[in-house]
Amino acid sequence: MGEAVSIAIETSCRAGGVALGVGDELVEAVAFEAHGRHAAQLLCRLDDLLAARGLKPTNVDEVYVSAGPGSFTGIRVGVTAARTLAQAVSGVRCVGVPTARAVAENLRGRAWERLAVVFDAKNENVCVQEFARRDGLPEPDGPPRVAPEQEFLATVRRPVLLTGEGLGYHDLAGEGVELAEPDVRLPTAEGVWRVGRRLAAAGEFTGYHRLLPIYTRRPEAVRLWEKRGEKRGSGTVLAPEGANSHLKCNVDGKRKDIAG
Repeated sequence: MGEAVSIAIETSCRAGGVALGVGDELVEAVAFEAHGRHAAQLLCRLDDLLAARGLKPTNVDEVYVSAGPGSFTGIRVGVTAARTLAQAVSGVRCVGVPTARAVAENLRGRAWERLAVVFDAKNENVCVQEFARRDGLPEPDGPPRVAPEQEFLATVRRPVLLTGEGLGYHDLAGEGVELAEPDVRLPTAEGVWRVGRRLAAAGEFTGYHRLLPIYTRRPEAVRLWEKRGEKRGSGTVLAPEGANSHLKCNVDGKRKDIAG
């Protein structure tokens, strides 16, 4: 058996990307501007990336996908693509990569004492994943949480380096708080691949039927279904429920067409 062929998918934000690896080597990462057309761009770029090296989707052994938080539509596109590939090709194994870990990977080589990745959770709330450095790598320090921005600032341990797309929506400046440059705040396919590869090496795979998006709030469609008394949804939701809390709601996803 040869070395595992792996792909990474990043569609959680406006800058999408795909990456290809063989064994522990990252072969190539390609970025693209999605502008709301993640599905079409993803399939074309992925086909081109594989074909350039004489590979087909049937040659893929592992797929690492950025699972959120992020764009509702973008995350669904990426997760659906990973699920569909795993269903269609026997033996393909999936790793759901929390998007915060892919963002933190951008700052792996930078000096920091504490790191926090911030996402916008609407209504003046932020979704935050804090990190500590272990064996030279950024590793999650506790579960993600959703809190009002001022509460987060009052409770976060300092000094801290903040990064993530949420910095574009919230003023989180303060004593002992450093803000990362804009060009390292978004996840990349390379970051997804590197984190996914480490998780795969640790055996942290997820069955395709259990691979679900991570959202900072319930999608509008889910809220409408809940108002009608229906139990239906499409992912794991992190939402505020009192101080420093996180709420998880797991529901089965429904198979959809990638371009839908």
